[in-house]
Amino acid sequence: MKKTKIVFAGHDLKFAQLIMDYLEKEGSYDLRVDQWTGHNVHNTEQSKAYLAWADVIVCEWGLGNAVWYSHHKLPHQRLIVRMHRQELDTIYPKQFYMDNIDAIVAISPHIYEEFYRAFKIPREKMYMLFNTLDAEALNKEKEDTNTAKYHLGIIGICPKMKRLDLAVDILEKLWLKDSRYKLFVKGKLPQDYSWLWKKEEERQYYENLFERINAAPWKDAVVFDGFGSDMDEWFKKIGFVLSTSDFESFHLAPSEGMASGAYPIILNWDGSDTIYSSHYLLQDVDECVTRIEEINALDDEQMERVREKVKEYASNFDIRIVGARWHSLLQQLTTV
Repeated sequence: MKKTKIVFAGHDLKFAQLIMDYLEKEGSYDLRVDQWTGHNVHNTEQSKAYLAWADVIVCEWGLGNAVWYSHHKLPHQRLIVRMHRQELDTIYPKQFYMDNIDAIVAISPHIYEEFYRAFKIPREKMYMLFNTLDAEALNKEKEDTNTAKYHLGIIGICPKMKRLDLAVDILEKLWLKDSRYKLFVKGKLPQDYSWLWKKEEERQYYENLFERINAAPWKDAVVFDGFGSDMDEWFKKIGFVLSTSDFESFHLAPSEGMASGAYPIILNWDGSDTIYSSHYLLQDVDECVTRIEEINALDDEQMERVREKVKEYASNFDIRIVGARWHSLLQQLTTV
């Protein structure tokens, strides 16, 4: 059986990796990667070689990669552009040659509507396929459930719109009542991003926040675990996963935490209700604190039912489900 030849093209493929792995394992596809070095920077000759080879091109992010491929795609080929949120603040979507794009994939219902509103993309070319995770890999026993229930986790604290300060507020209120509470921070520090640290407003925000942490009686309850891909192991100690951002396109962290059995604490950013159940959406720091205390007041049997419920919800984003939908979309586009 002849395999469909697919090129994934983009500068940042971390959110596409599970989809790529799934399609390779599915057996119907031969995959290659056109790795761009920036939003609009690539090896043109290399891209031309991939273009000559491919049946389908998937542009991860709708940036310069999607502009280039939409202007160079051959008549027999299919072009899919997967868009997140960042594209809303760029000029690139207005430069697409839309006639050459077969599908625009948005990662959430809210983002789907935002792209339609901003760029009037034809509805018949628009699809919504959630960001994805490996629920099976994340579903590991907690190291100690009696300890994990006091462990809050936050993933990614840059830029400041991620609102680490609100996560710290939640910790402080809990710690002052019970010093067993800790906040574990997973991800790079702001100093690790030279572009961010050069921005006065961003740098001042973090300097003030770190000064606050270092001067607090609970300073040792904030643990910076650094950056790494060992999320399945890290979640083994986490009982609550926080999403305190001002805004997000999807925010995979809460669903990853849910797959591990961690309870999601999500401040209600625009569009969160199109991804997560309203039961997990909270309005302010005090409501977050109250919810954590309510969950921790449950007995062991009740707590286990809650863990199973959040795991079940996370299965909506599992690669086995989302990957199958990608396979269906590809079959639909290539059999037309």
